[in-house]
Amino acid sequence: MMGFPLGFSAPNPGESMRALGLVALALAAASPLSAQTLRDNFSRLYTFGQCGRPLCLDVNAAVHGEHYNPSVAQGEDNLLAFLENAIGVAVGNIPFSAAASGVTFSFEGGAPVATTVSAGPIFADRAETLGQGRLLFGANVSGISFSKVRGKPLDNLVLRFPHQNVGGAALGDPSFERDYIEVATNLDLSLLVTTVYATYGVNDRIDIGIAVPLVRAKLTGSSRATFIQFQPQNSPHFFGTEQNRQVVANAEAEGSAFGLGDIAGRLKIYLASGTTYGFALLTDFRLGTGSEEDFLGSGATTLRVQGVGSARMGNFSPHFNAGVLLNGAENQTNRLVGTVGFDQLLGEQITFAGDLVGSFQLGESPLGLPDPVVYTAPAPAPFTLNLTDIPDKTDHFLDASVGAKILVGPDFRVVTNLLLPLTNSGVRPSVTWTVGLERTF
Repeated sequence: MMGFPLGFSAPNPGESMRALGLVALALAAASPLSAQTLRDNFSRLYTFGQCGRPLCLDVNAAVHGEHYNPSVAQGEDNLLAFLENAIGVAVGNIPFSAAASGVTFSFEGGAPVATTVSAGPIFADRAETLGQGRLLFGANVSGISFSKVRGKPLDNLVLRFPHQNVGGAALGDPSFERDYIEVATNLDLSLLVTTVYATYGVNDRIDIGIAVPLVRAKLTGSSRATFIQFQPQNSPHFFGTEQNRQVVANAEAEGSAFGLGDIAGRLKIYLASGTTYGFALLTDFRLGTGSEEDFLGSGATTLRVQGVGSARMGNFSPHFNAGVLLNGAENQTNRLVGTVGFDQLLGEQITFAGDLVGSFQLGESPLGLPDPVVYTAPAPAPFTLNLTDIPDKTDHFLDASVGAKILVGPDFRVVTNLLLPLTNSGVRPSVTWTVGLERTF
């Protein structure tokens, strides 16, 4: 976290913005330190035997091993691609703190008037600008530990890999085609995101801002693969050797990565105001500077355009943000985004902020799940095998944001927040916590 001692002279706002921009460019140009990515480690959870390839589930006989390169492993439509890309979507949608905070300005009778009712929201924006020449500078740390994928726990995730149809026209003939591999996975993926941000008042109606995140990602996991044999006494499928037949195999993975996340830039234009309300246009973009292969970012540029409205009713300040997010990622859709909530001054030094933060998928997601496999032979048939217990659904996100800003000096504020998921969509944590420090000059 960053801040300045109370007796420290404030830096020139223009120099601070330029310095932050140079830091962002330097970090963006940095090369990764390791060729082994977290995606590589993730794939190791589903690599059994000695072939060294994801989903190459080696058994003793080579021909049968190749038959467990399942047909579901077809690019974006297979289970592993869904999990990997869903994690990438979740990382790319981590919200940044508000672009404006502290004392802001509204316009009454054409003149800027300071607004000091509250310290403002945390994961939303209000219409008022900082004011010409004013600078907000701060840093925060967010902790995220993913726990579920579409409501299913990541520490008990079950995937099933079927045998290919190599016999007659009917799947299940010969009978060993009914053998499948069931993989129970315990996956733990956590992120620690440190974000340095600044917003500068170009004039009384325009603010510009930048946010530079550094992300620490850590993945650990283990998998237990079990052959579910239709006729165990006649099955040619096993792990190990002919002399040491095994129906169970284990795999483990562990890795971490650290680097630059997706840099964000912002522009807010104050459009209209009255004595107690205001409207603005907020545009922000994220560059694909975070490594998608290491779960540090989305790997693509996104653009978000929102209308912002806010009001002042004594110590109570409601606000809303609504707009669209245009996504440049190949495996992600555009989304409707919105936030509605309020901030309330509880005392001279404490502001409470509460919001509902929504992100709603537009169109059909390319992150598909494989269809169930239907065996039509031998008797008793037919038999339907679900390849996963992950539900096939649309990924709409809705979170509750609850936090506070606490004044600890003339211009310093401690920021604390909890982000609580309200929907079982995508790959989600149980809670995202944030703590930080900011100052307005």
